[in-house]
Amino acid sequence: MTNPAPRPFGRYWVAMKALALQGGKLLLVRESTREGWWELPGGRIDSGEEHLDPRDVLRRELAEELGPTFQCVIGPPALTWIRPVRHEVAEFTFVVAHRCTQAAGVIQLSHEHVEYRWVDEHETFELDLAPSYAAPLREFWLGEKPRSGQEWR
Repeated sequence: MTNPAPRPFGRYWVAMKALALQGGKLLLVRESTREGWWELPGGRIDSGEEHLDPRDVLRRELAEELGPTFQCVIGPPALTWIRPVRHEVAEFTFVVAHRCTQAAGVIQLSHEHVEYRWVDEHETFELDLAPSYAAPLREFWLGEKPRSGQEWR
């Protein structure tokens, strides 16, 4: 039996993102990059944060991106997916999105974002979403639809 050729490894970062909800609407932020894509607030785990609870990393990112008064209750991970960073050198971000409720406080965007919106399902897909965001957000909204005998969360 011959050994298969070794597979090349890609480089992966891990990002913690918030599926922040307020009144049945989801918070999205628009990147300040040239592309101006819409994404969930949050960001990558920094070097030295490996020992932290991932929710603490998300709290730090939310404070950095949305300002110190923004607060929410961070629940368990609800979605995961891979976002390409640079295909030509096999760089990717593994995204872990936590469902966050009771969002409150004044949002003060950092330099990383130029705009924010609270959007419903229909409005979500009218925006120019960041690469790889459409399918996970569709999955999220499917899970948010009330089931028989259940109220909207």
